[in-house]
Amino acid sequence: MGAYVGRTMQPATERALETYWAAQLGVPADAFEQDGVVVGETPHDDGVQVFVREGTVAVGAPSTLVAECRAHADELVSVTVDDPAALGRWVTDRIVPVETVLGPAFYGYTDAESVAPVESPARVLTATDEGAYGRFQRAVPADEWDAGGPAFEPGETVGIEADGRLVAAAGYEVWDERIAHISVVTHPDYRSRGLGRAVVSRATERALDAGLWPQYRTLNAWPWSVALAEGLGFERFATGSLVVAQPSNR
Repeated sequence: MGAYVGRTMQPATERALETYWAAQLGVPADAFEQDGVVVGETPHDDGVQVFVREGTVAVGAPSTLVAECRAHADELVSVTVDDPAALGRWVTDRIVPVETVLGPAFYGYTDAESVAPVESPARVLTATDEGAYGRFQRAVPADEWDAGGPAFEPGETVGIEADGRLVAAAGYEVWDERIAHISVVTHPDYRSRGLGRAVVSRATERALDAGLWPQYRTLNAWPWSVALAEGLGFERFATGSLVVAQPSNR
């Protein structure tokens, strides 16, 4: 793949992603072609998902909350969706008490036309790397690993070494046979060296070779992570938040 020259995703890729997310949120297929708020019903009961793309605010809600979300949907126009506290107040005041708001998050995608890979010694790990992978995992704080550590899958997981040890790894989980949801983690002593970017680049190329849409999701509050994705050609497709209701109200 060639050097990055500021290319953008193909319109066909964007349309396919819009169709995919419209289905996930239970909104009309053309929802992202219109400005304003649209509420759909999802089969999941883990909360209210708010997906903002340009002028569209798409809300996916479980069946028990759809009516209330639709009744107060217009109010979302005045809510700063990038402000999790404001979003949480909207749901709490109008719909259901909130336990937490996850996000806002960057949802980035790339395709063969827009990807900007980097050359590096990152490689696909094999069964012989299992011991090194275990030592690497133990060196990463548990909460960080839970947030982004990929599972060790010989022949799939990508890693990179420095000073004779594994120091960064990336992999992806396939969603609905279409999306490659990428995860990445770097050893605390080896950050800010481009190693995370290197393994994500290799994992992204593998996903594209498999005919999947690479997805990089990270919090807006982590600009360094957003910058890693954008440096590889991932474009912000949408900003998403998940509002989780209190357990007694689910």
